[in-house]
Amino acid sequence: MIRKIKQLTLFTALLLALPSSYATGLEACNTAECKDYFDAYKILTKRGHSDAMATLGELYYSGYGTEKDIKQALKWFRRAAKFGNTTAQYKAGVMYLQNTDYQDIDKGITLLKKSTKVDFSPSALVLGKVYLGGHLVEQDQQEADNWLAKAYELNNSEAKALAKQLKEAEYANTLALPKLFSLVEADKGAASGSDSPIGEMETLTVTAPDYKKYFDDEIARLNNTRPDTKSGTGSNIAGRTCAEMWGCSSEGDGERIRDVMFSDWGRETIQFRIEGANYYQ
Repeated sequence: MIRKIKQLTLFTALLLALPSSYATGLEACNTAECKDYFDAYKILTKRGHSDAMATLGELYYSGYGTEKDIKQALKWFRRAAKFGNTTAQYKAGVMYLQNTDYQDIDKGITLLKKSTKVDFSPSALVLGKVYLGGHLVEQDQQEADNWLAKAYELNNSEAKALAKQLKEAEYANTLALPKLFSLVEADKGAASGSDSPIGEMETLTVTAPDYKKYFDDEIARLNNTRPDTKSGTGSNIAGRTCAEMWGCSSEGDGERIRDVMFSDWGRETIQFRIEGANYYQ
């Protein structure tokens, strides 16, 4: 019985691991400048720009230029999601999974799956955790394996860390995750056979995103592009390809997408309550 409890505790801890690489955090702000940005985005949403809708959702979520309002944040993420805005689909999906008045597991799963059509790895990781945890939906290890392996193949650092921990756990032989574990083994084999340089180190400088510059650039861009409501899609905007837009792009340019994941989604929204998971019952 003690061993069973320890296994469940570790399993729960692994699934609650926070995706820290997406925790940039737009802080609340009520200055005149912040309110001006908020007003500018409201105007752009009335014109029909889905990127503006997604950003307005962030402003409501963080309380930037307005009062923090989760209901309004979800509303604008949903509107942007209808136009195929990937990060809006992801965030609305995650919000629907929460134990709140707005919880709707089916809608949450549907939106997350839609956002993976452009290989958005955070959504694949969340789906993998949901199906492996067995609390929000019936546990399905095959489905979990598919999604976690997809996130791993998309080079999601959180998925790779989780996969390694699961592979090395005492109860690994009870987990039916062949795709995921084969990827871990393949990487392990590649690492052992490589000739890594000794005594050399690359220094990376990470700077916080300049939100004001981002707002200025996005507002200027949207003022010179055709609104989504005139074309009927979230990516068919005059002069812009989907790959050039953070809202619908793939995760090929991971740093650029991370810079616009304003809110601390890891700590505030991906709180899967799996204490009642039926995995070891």
